[in-house]
Amino acid sequence: MTLADERRDEAVDDVPVGADPEPLARGAGVGRPGPGHAALRERWFACSNALGWSVASEWPDPAVDEVCDVVLSGRVGPPLERALTRWAGARAAAGIGLDETLSDLAALHTAVSGALGALGERRRLGLPGAEGSRLVRVVSLGWTDVACGDLSEAAALDPLSGLASARYLRTRLAEVYRAARAHGTSVGDRYALVVVTLQVAGWSRVAPLTVAGDAAAVVFDAGETIAVVGRSTVVVLAPREGLAARVRVLRGMLARRLAGASGVMGAPSARIVALPASLDGVGDTLAKLRDAEPAVPRRDRILGFDVPVIAPEGDPDGVDD
Repeated sequence: MTLADERRDEAVDDVPVGADPEPLARGAGVGRPGPGHAALRERWFACSNALGWSVASEWPDPAVDEVCDVVLSGRVGPPLERALTRWAGARAAAGIGLDETLSDLAALHTAVSGALGALGERRRLGLPGAEGSRLVRVVSLGWTDVACGDLSEAAALDPLSGLASARYLRTRLAEVYRAARAHGTSVGDRYALVVVTLQVAGWSRVAPLTVAGDAAAVVFDAGETIAVVGRSTVVVLAPREGLAARVRVLRGMLARRLAGASGVMGAPSARIVALPASLDGVGDTLAKLRDAEPAVPRRDRILGFDVPVIAPEGDPDGVDD
């Protein structure tokens, strides 16, 4: 991986809290689809057919184009994983089985590694995991989340941390909005979300999440809802009165309790996030909190397969500076 590659990955990972990371994940700035995009798409489709894709009319999808954009842009890590997650979810939503979806992923690998002459110069990228196993896992989880639903989201309690689930938090927020409407008041004037974000990795996230939840329960001990949203975000639905002071206390407690904790990669953060004007905006607010989570540190990177470099407009050589 070149220095330019690493800087591109850092630019994608370093998304401000609350900002929408999706434009970067979708390949914003890659440029208009060109001959390379069409060639990769056609070869991917041909390879998928050769591997037994059942219904040709079901193969085209906007998520396919997104994956092609990210692959041709030369970005790996979170951008590629996010694109493949959405692609796998789209396959599941279309009723395509996991076996056929994984065969389609294998077809992408074949299309890329076997079409370098037609698509552009050779370029070496590090793909995470032996034999691309991490991407297989990413695709499998993305497919499963849509096909089967997230079990932790479907329950009232998060099974790992014991805190309330995101689904319960949404139910509680719906009750708060209904009560505010009945009394003619604004939810945002009376309540806010306290968002605790941890940078943790793998199964080691369980203990830090539990510690963060316990700390939040000490500070917010008057019946406030404390829930897990995403992998490593704890959210408290709390009254606004005296909230800033309580958040300062929580920050200090988190810093003390999580100092040197196993699996914690950085300092935890705690901030106040305003609630939307209506219940309709709650889903987007929680989704942004989940999407703004720090990228999981990758410790299993090895050399992957070759992918092409497509020269941007005005750069016929397609070579990094």
